[in-house]
Amino acid sequence: MKFKRFDFRTWLFPSVCFGLFCYAMVFVFIYTYSSNEDASLFGSTKSSTSVTDVSKFREEMMKQIKKIN
Repeated sequence: MKFKRFDFRTWLFPSVCFGLFCYAMVFVFIYTYSSNEDASLFGSTKSSTSVTDVSKFREEMMKQIKKIN
């Protein structure tokens, strides 16, 4: 049974790319969170208690479809 040697060069490029990707995602997360400070990160921003009426929704969809056609 032959064992392949662990080649460091094989894993170096993907590891560096993944590390840079994670680093970039941290900055995207920080920018997104800091640009909208008044919004809650884990809570819903709209606390609307209204219920969508199915017939009104259907009418609006039909209007939009007729506009397209």
